[in-house]
Amino acid sequence: YNIIKKKGHEVPVIYDSTKGLTAPWDCVVFDNEEAIPDYACTCDGFLVCIGDAHGETRVRYSRQLQHLGLEPISAIHPTAFIGDETRLGVGIQAMPGSIINDFVVIGDFCILGPNCSIGHEGVLGTGIHVMPSAAIAGLVRVGDFSTVGTNATILPRINIGSRCYVGAGAVVTKDVPDGAVVAGVPAKVIRYRSDSES
Repeated sequence: YNIIKKKGHEVPVIYDSTKGLTAPWDCVVFDNEEAIPDYACTCDGFLVCIGDAHGETRVRYSRQLQHLGLEPISAIHPTAFIGDETRLGVGIQAMPGSIINDFVVIGDFCILGPNCSIGHEGVLGTGIHVMPSAAIAGLVRVGDFSTVGTNATILPRINIGSRCYVGAGAVVTKDVPDGAVVAGVPAKVIRYRSDSES
């Protein structure tokens, strides 16, 4: 909220499916997904903040709001470092202390948690969530809708597939196939995500 406010935006409306949710500032909070178009017409822009392994859901809502004519807002904290020649998609959330090094490409609707780092020439797809203090080394590729857990480390030149989940504290030393959940040091595949996990 504070990052968005400092950029000159108000947050008058929040949709959240959690029943009975209240906000710490004056705004409308609603939980009926069918009402999204009605509330969207009162706004100019949007930011979808659903994190963890819900990248596909975050992107689905974001595309719906774009289709309704709203502009995606990026929330980039002033202490985030963004290197030269870096290309950022729309709807990016870069939290305090996040580091995005030179020549990185980041797709739309990604969340970069506090104090995470993305090495030079990395490529992150759409709907990625990099959690706090995760370290992604140089020349790493991460596929769409994947999540990199807190304090995880991905070594250089590794390819992470789409819809993957890298567990907290994992050290990834080899490529990870699509849909895999990996954990441990070194990281090993412990299962594959089902189609219902989005």
